[in-house]
Amino acid sequence: MTPNELTGIQKREQICSQIEAVNLRDIMSKDFQYVGPDEHLTDVLKKMGNLDLHEIPVSQDGKRLMGVVSYGTLLKRRNLSTSSKAGSISIMPQEITPDTPITEVAEAFLTSGFRQIPVVSGQVIQGMVSRTDLIGIVKNIKELEELKVYDIMTEDVQTIGTDDPVDAAVLSMKNLTIRTLPVVNDRGQLTGIIGIKQVANYNWREKRRETVGEVTGGNSPVEIKVSSIALNSVFTIRSTATLGEAVDEMLKNNISTLPVVDDGDLVGILTKYDIIELLASFRQRDMVYTQITGLDHEDRFAMDEIDNTITQSLHKIAKISRPMLFTLHVTKYHANGGSLKYSLNGRLITEGRIWVASAVDWDLIKATNSLMQRFERRVIEKKEERLAHRKKNRNNI
Repeated sequence: MTPNELTGIQKREQICSQIEAVNLRDIMSKDFQYVGPDEHLTDVLKKMGNLDLHEIPVSQDGKRLMGVVSYGTLLKRRNLSTSSKAGSISIMPQEITPDTPITEVAEAFLTSGFRQIPVVSGQVIQGMVSRTDLIGIVKNIKELEELKVYDIMTEDVQTIGTDDPVDAAVLSMKNLTIRTLPVVNDRGQLTGIIGIKQVANYNWREKRRETVGEVTGGNSPVEIKVSSIALNSVFTIRSTATLGEAVDEMLKNNISTLPVVDDGDLVGILTKYDIIELLASFRQRDMVYTQITGLDHEDRFAMDEIDNTITQSLHKIAKISRPMLFTLHVTKYHANGGSLKYSLNGRLITEGRIWVASAVDWDLIKATNSLMQRFERRVIEKKEERLAHRKKNRNNI
């Protein structure tokens, strides 16, 4: 079964019903760890590292939720002292209750960027739900399980070099709002993988440091190379493997990211986030779920025009195939002569297909226009292919 066959309102409703039939109470973990509001950041990071957690709830008694400490939010903070208390650096997540539909839970993961979210009832913690809990649902839905990795993987892979400094990896993670980077040698061959957990664990061991510069992107340490803390053992997947096989690899090896390698070449990357995106696309909503990440504060001036461009384009696409979810990530980097260039990666999920496109330009608005035009062309081309196929079949009767 390919995405092309996932067509029609009836089919989407059927898949949505199968997803929503899963009860959050049955997949969430009722045993969870927490930290007190007065615990120092050093101890919080140590606990998160030992427990392999990216988020941990803050609670005085293990019952009432006071917030969540997350690697993701720490990454955005600068000059954060290791003596900071958990209560002062935590944020309150979107409320998820045991009765929240699974597709809404999936959307909450997209919005927050969290890997674990507390499940509460009246602000009393009932358990924790993770992205791992959700992706297992794919195994029970044939139409999703049989999708191919190349259907939903990201082709434009952001990497880091083995000899690059750790602070360069952290800067990429912060700017790209991602938590894991494949590590490549000078020939572009995959040699390892590095995540925010490795960076934070390294940071915590450096007792002489008074900041978490590597986590926050500020006050970076001496030039320690990525290769010294990266994981050398990397699990990969073929682009022609099924999504079910990819989920098996993630669950079996407790990993969130699978570099996609064909004949020794790194051709893409598949993450739990991509699978969560797929689940979230089946949520019944009146409007298209749209999320834009990676914009700097100085680029916010363009937000209205970007929104308008995307809205108009999705309106055109809706005449052919109804859009369900659209995500856009903006990366800004220095190109020739130090000038800034924009790289845009978008993912569009319609009723019948998953579309991925990218665009690069010196101008953010032009890059957005180019990206959306590519989506429009691909949707139109696919429609024309279907019409030509139907005409051919009629002529052969």
